[in-house]
Amino acid sequence: MAGSDCALCPAASDSGVERSAIFMDDDADICNIATFQLREIGIETRACCTASELSSSLEAHHPDLLFLDLCLGATDAIEVFALLRAHAFNGEVVLVSGQSSPVLEHARRIGTRSGINVTGVVTKPFRRPDLERVVAPKPLEFPDTSVPSPPLAESGLLTAALTEGWIEFWCQPKIDILTEDWIGGEMLARIRHPERGVVSPDAFLPGADADDLYRLALLACTAAHDFWLAASAVGREFTPAINLPGNAMQHPTLLNDLREVRRRFPRYPRLVLEVTETDLIEESSAAEEFATRAALHGFSLSIDDFGSGYATFNRLRTMPFSELKLERAVVHGCADDHAAARICRAAVELGHGFGANVVAEGVERPEDLAALRRWGFDIAQGYLFSRPLPMGGFTRRLGAMATTGPFRPLVE
Repeated sequence: MAGSDCALCPAASDSGVERSAIFMDDDADICNIATFQLREIGIETRACCTASELSSSLEAHHPDLLFLDLCLGATDAIEVFALLRAHAFNGEVVLVSGQSSPVLEHARRIGTRSGINVTGVVTKPFRRPDLERVVAPKPLEFPDTSVPSPPLAESGLLTAALTEGWIEFWCQPKIDILTEDWIGGEMLARIRHPERGVVSPDAFLPGADADDLYRLALLACTAAHDFWLAASAVGREFTPAINLPGNAMQHPTLLNDLREVRRRFPRYPRLVLEVTETDLIEESSAAEEFATRAALHGFSLSIDDFGSGYATFNRLRTMPFSELKLERAVVHGCADDHAAARICRAAVELGHGFGANVVAEGVERPEDLAALRRWGFDIAQGYLFSRPLPMGGFTRRLGAMATTGPFRPLVE
């Protein structure tokens, strides 16, 4: 897909949008994702893959921002600086690169000496918060290559919950997009606090200790068996999935411990391990080793939150994944959004090209479901079908399905 026609990256609608941008990268897939994310932020964005395209765009309109990749195939950012001078470009330039900080600093100095207003940097792989940071209306010092730290969880809450046995798991169904049969589910942790009731993950997962997340993963592995057993009792085929944060993958005994949990039961389903796109890229060496060993021992790998930043597509070749899961920000409203639709179709082509199922996460509208079905998605997950269910709600829905048939879209 890389190097395909930049028609994949259309201009955003200019209705009600005050700021504008051009995103320049020689990889059309990266342009497409970045354009979509910037539009979501509220920046009218066009994409350019070549210097000639940039020159034509600047002749028509000077944007407020130019996102400029350092390496551009046949050319580079240093040559583009000369083009910007020729067009008397006076907007802000944000450098985009996977190069080291010294290279970025050299490029910044060259640009500044050339009279280019270089105001920041986005490092690859990037996520939407990185783009939000550089377009925020506050002065930025260069170089600022750090990614904002995630919000901290309530101090000690997860540790206390693990110690006191307050953790429970809920399940959000995963639906065969053609038959609407319930074919699996994602295990999602909750804390049932003795005084506060059910506590959502936002209060205890961000910034949580790596050892606590490792312990949580083992509990999720046990919960996956419990939910699978409940489904099996009513004759349902059910493939459970658990989430693995990147730092948990680095735990030296995690895979062996997951296998040990599995061995404790007479029967155990094939378990899907969901790892975010960013974790796979940022922890690439550890992730590749873990994913390969996991596949050898009968686990399946799902690349979660695909589209939240960008994955180096060639690097996906090193991951033995069986599922590609497109994030909600792309899926929601995709039936009416041309850029989101292109990302969805590209994800199907990419996933199926690797022999993987493609999952749409965050399906909430019937029109989006219909579009996803037309584009060839395999699995849907989202509030259109069900919110996450505790074990009691899970078994009741299974019982109802025994008489009603497929898991029809439901507003609860």
